[in-house]
Parts: sequence; structure tokens; C-alpha cells
Amino acid sequence: MGSRNASELNLISDTDVMIDILLRLPLKTLMGCKCVCKWWNNLISDPTFKSNYSRRNPQYYVSGFFLQNFLFLELRSELLFFPYEGQIDAAPEPSLSFIEDDKGVEGVRIEDSCNGLLLCSSFPGQEKHRPYYLCKPTTKQYLPLPYLECRNVFSSTIAYDPNKSPHYKIVCICDSYLSENHCQIKIFSPVTGSWKVSGKPFSVFDEGMLFNRGVFLNGILHWIGRRNLALRFDLEREVMLTMPMPPIQEGWTERKVRYFGESGGHLFLIETYGALTAGIDVKEMKSDYSGWFVKYHLNLDTVAFHSPGIRRNYKLAILHIAHQHVGDEDESFMVIHVPGEFVSFKLKDNTLKELQTNNQVNEDLGLWYSWEGVYPYSNADCYL
Repeated sequence: MGSRNASELNLISDTDVMIDILLRLPLKTLMGCKCVCKWWNNLISDPTFKSNYSRRNPQYYVSGFFLQNFLFLELRSELLFFPYEGQIDAAPEPSLSFIEDDKGVEGVRIEDSCNGLLLCSSFPGQEKHRPYYLCKPTTKQYLPLPYLECRNVFSSTIAYDPNKSPHYKIVCICDSYLSENHCQIKIFSPVTGSWKVSGKPFSVFDEGMLFNRGVFLNGILHWIGRRNLALRFDLEREVMLTMPMPPIQEGWTERKVRYFGESGGHLFLIETYGALTAGIDVKEMKSDYSGWFVKYHLNLDTVAFHSPGIRRNYKLAILHIAHQHVGDEDESFMVIHVPGEFVSFKLKDNTLKELQTNNQVNEDLGLWYSWEGVYPYSNADCYL
């Protein structure tokens, strides 16, 4: 018994020493160490090690968003990346050229992003033969996914929370054999390496669902529609539920969604009807899903003071709501695009916030950018 305890103590000591050595290595060297042996790979892949390495090496950390633009059904050859926290030098290269794809005429496009992972697909192409890829842009690693058997894919979403599980899931909403008004959920798991059908087909007839922009939060995927329906899918129970939406403004037949997304553990929604001169209300979903309330109000007179592009005609595109840690508090801010520039404002007091970027903005594009082309990205858990 005493001999076995001594052996266990030596093993723990060896592990602690090796972890201490690995924590001191540069990122590129550390990535190579994952291929040396299974023990080292397990140590480096451990969530606790990743967290400790991130804190010890903040020079590798960056949070921001990819901005993808479609112009007359043509994917632009280059992406933009805007960092808003961490080191701008750690930002990933705004390109997906490392994915070896021979199916798409225009290369690959981003379908979704979640906690450092990107889901991409060939563009354009027939759905039946469209390849999908899961990738880490920082390390330029990618994984081709098995073909999805269906005629149409309305939504492709990543569900990944590294604080709860090292495994991700891909959730797709596809067409159904029942009718053209029905949809079917299919889920890919890396554990099984295959797709499976989840639940029964469901109908979303004439609801104008924005399935292309699902939002993953607290183990649940969320989708909204342009009319009265909004859905949430509990991944653990594999159950589809509804959630309330604000009433559509009188005189309008459908809601005018300007933004729907997640930031700091909260769901946010922005709708505007008519002119924007009154400002913008940012609504937040209550934690019990009982309804929405106005969390922030963005005064456009304040914004226009800093931006001639808005001052001229009050035209803007809301791109993203994000938050960052400032001292002991979280600070929320909104990124907007006006003709010729990108600006960011703190939502708490409407003050200007500097937006770091190395991008050259083409002023001739006008307002071709929108929130539907924004893909949040953080490498805090994924540059390893």
C-alpha cells in the first residue's frame, strides 16, 4: 500500500512539473507538443490547462467578430475581422483559404460561429452535395463533416460551451418528408461521428423564420421570425419550445428586425419601424423567458455628433452588440456601420468607444454590411 501511494505521488509530481513546463512554452511550440505523445496531448487539451495558459499568455488572446459580405449573391473574396478586446496582433487572418475545398466556385463561406469555432460550407453549390467544415481560424485546423442527407438546409448552428463540455454539436434545420411547410432537426456529434434525426417534424408555415441566424446561449438554440413565432431548442432534452416576442407595431405586417444576438449571457433584440430619428431601443429577454424589456436606449443625436455619415441622413446598419470586462464590471457596446466607416458606442452612456481595426473600408459599398453577416469570435478556449 505504501509503495503504491509513493508511486501515485511521483506520478502527480511528474504531471505538475510537466504542466509547469508546458505553460512556459510559446504557442507554436506548444501546438507541436500535442503530437509528441498521448499524455502531453491530454494535458494540453484539458480545459483547466487551457484556462491557465490563456491567463498566463494574454498576448495570444483576442475577441472580436468576422464580417462577411454578400454582393448580388456573390461572396466577396476577403473577410474583415474587428478585434474589440485583447491583442490586435493575435487576431486571426481574415481568410478561409486554408480550407481545401474543391466544390464551391467562390470558395467557402461562414455559416455560424460559437466560442472560437467556425462552421463553414462551400459556396455556391447544391445542398445535397455541399461540404461543411468545422474550423479553428487561429490554428488553421479544419474538419470536414459527413454529408447531410436532405434537399435543403435552412439553418446550420454550432452549439459549443467549453466551460460545460469539451464536445460541440452541430444542429441543422432541414426540409421534411411530410410537406414543404415542415422542418426537421438533425444533430451531428463528434462522439458518434454521424448525423441523427432529433424529434418529430414541426411546422413554421408563413412565419418568416430567420433560421440563418440561430443564437446559442446556456445550452439552448434560439431563432426568431419576422411575424409572431420565436423558437428555442433545448439541446440536452432535445425539445423545441416557443418564446414570446414583442408585438409588431401597428400598421406593419411584419417585424423589422435590425439585430438579434447574444452578449454577456443575455439575448438582445432590436427592431425599428420607420425613421430612426427617435433613437434605438435595445431589448433584453428576461431570464425566465417571460418577455422582453428595454435595457438600453441609443440616442442617435449623440451618435450623429461623432459621425458625419449618420448626421447627413440618419442611415446606419447595426452590426453587433458585445461586452468586455473593464475592472470589476462588464461594459456593453454597439458596433454600427455608416457609409464609409465603422463606429462603436458604449450603451450605458452613449459615449464613443474606439474600435480597433486593420481593415481598409471600401466607401463605395454603402450599407451592404448587416448584422446577418457578423460572426462573433474569441480564441480564449480555442487557440489550443
